[in-house]
Amino acid sequence: MIKTSFKKPSKADITDTDKASATRSQALIVAAFDFGTTYSGYAYSFKDTPNDVITNKSWTAGSGKLITLKTPTSLLLNQNGGFDSFGFDAEDKFSSLTEDGKHNGWRLFRRFKMVLHNQYLQKHLLDALSMRTIGTLETDIRYIITVPAIWGIAAKQFMREAAIEAGIDGDRLKLALEPEAAAVCCEAQSHTLAGKKFMVVDLGGGTADISVHEKQRDGSLKNIHAPSGGPWGGTYVDANFTTFMTYVFGEVAMTALQSNEMYDYFDMLRDFEVKKRKFEFNSQSDITFRIPVVLKEIAEKNFHQSLSDRLASLKYGKKVLLKGRDKLGVDSSIMQSWYTDPVSKMVNHISSILKEERIKDVDLIILVGGFAESPYIQQRIKVELPGKQLIVPGEAGLAVLKGAIMFGHKPDIISSRVMDYTYGIRVRSIYDEKKHPAERKVYIDGKWGVKRSFEIFVRANEDVNVGSKVTHLTTPAREHSTITIYRTKDRDPTFTTDPGCEKLGKIEIERDKDIPLNEQETKTTFMFGDTELHVLCEIAKIGKVQKLKLDLTK
Repeated sequence: MIKTSFKKPSKADITDTDKASATRSQALIVAAFDFGTTYSGYAYSFKDTPNDVITNKSWTAGSGKLITLKTPTSLLLNQNGGFDSFGFDAEDKFSSLTEDGKHNGWRLFRRFKMVLHNQYLQKHLLDALSMRTIGTLETDIRYIITVPAIWGIAAKQFMREAAIEAGIDGDRLKLALEPEAAAVCCEAQSHTLAGKKFMVVDLGGGTADISVHEKQRDGSLKNIHAPSGGPWGGTYVDANFTTFMTYVFGEVAMTALQSNEMYDYFDMLRDFEVKKRKFEFNSQSDITFRIPVVLKEIAEKNFHQSLSDRLASLKYGKKVLLKGRDKLGVDSSIMQSWYTDPVSKMVNHISSILKEERIKDVDLIILVGGFAESPYIQQRIKVELPGKQLIVPGEAGLAVLKGAIMFGHKPDIISSRVMDYTYGIRVRSIYDEKKHPAERKVYIDGKWGVKRSFEIFVRANEDVNVGSKVTHLTTPAREHSTITIYRTKDRDPTFTTDPGCEKLGKIEIERDKDIPLNEQETKTTFMFGDTELHVLCEIAKIGKVQKLKLDLTK
């Protein structure tokens, strides 16, 4: 027998997990980590002053030219494969090792979503707290890790497991969706959003993460569109710059610079980062880049001609000129071309969302993330999306971190979310000639039925209140059984074998051999609306609980 119910939790429904969550929301300190593709950072605040968010003082690159409120996502491993350093420290130390010819066996990793080696940021945080407060314990902290809203369930689960492996207590850990955190931050900064529908565009190094919300009368935020986005972050502009430099100086010279002159290589990239942050959409002025002298010398030796003669022979003509001994003047149209592809794709995607029927009345766009601070991005959006109000909060690159802290103190500030998939389980169901093809029917236990039916628990694009639960009651037919979870973008799947259906995970259940099967009713509960999907399976009579085991390839 199968019974299904869909409800908001009552007091009687609250599990130990729910109670723990409620308790954790009263943590003395909430600390958030943002592990970005390009830059990473942390922030924290205290229970009594939740909106007084404290971030690390500026991180400074070795040359001192680039000062940021986050540090690069760069990781240095020593010759034994152990953690050595992180951020600017990692880049500068590896540069020093390379200069001295002592870098063999050392490995530097840059620009990747990283959490396994978050001990560096966690230690940095704990050191900062010890300097501000006396008697603070690590167990007083509730941790928040931000993740892109477009990440799937398995990616979020991997992030959680990696954080736990790195030493964070899973019972004091919660994931926050980046655009939601940004929206919370903007509201706290007195950007009045009450009663408004608005879009949040979180534009970081690797991706653009887009969500749409409505501010409710009770102060909570309701998601009104499934999260979306794409690979349109600032690193793609960086890649175009690197491609340009390789074309001008040659692959041999660029490879030699990166391999043998790391200080100069990182200085060149950091100098470009400074220029990128200031570049404007309608700029008519040449941009001057500092180039390492050694890069110029290697290129001239390799091409058997001066750099000036080489530049004159390239397709750019007078748009690229050598200035002095170590500077390159580049026409603004060339730099604009480095932005064109990723920014055009992002703007087109935003425009397509705003044309949807339920989103047509959204006239406010909030732009956050490190790349959002670019004048080019802001001006381009204003030009191509006329009639839309654009808000860029102060320190836009820290909006996600600050909002994550506020979310950690008050998780129920997000009241509902839009489901990105239809979720359900595989079951045997009674044959219905109006619904099921005749070739699918089978004779089971004296009745005509069908196998591999998709029993829907929640549909894609459905509004689901945070904390909503779907309860599924079953009476087992054997001692060992499996409940298999599926998902699809289709709102009305019939079978788990329909195109687009994919297995998400399963729950294996072993029954007690000493208790009759008809007395071992199983209660399977789906908890939707949170930043993570929770599925629990409980054998009521003996209190045995099993959790969903995810297929981490999804």
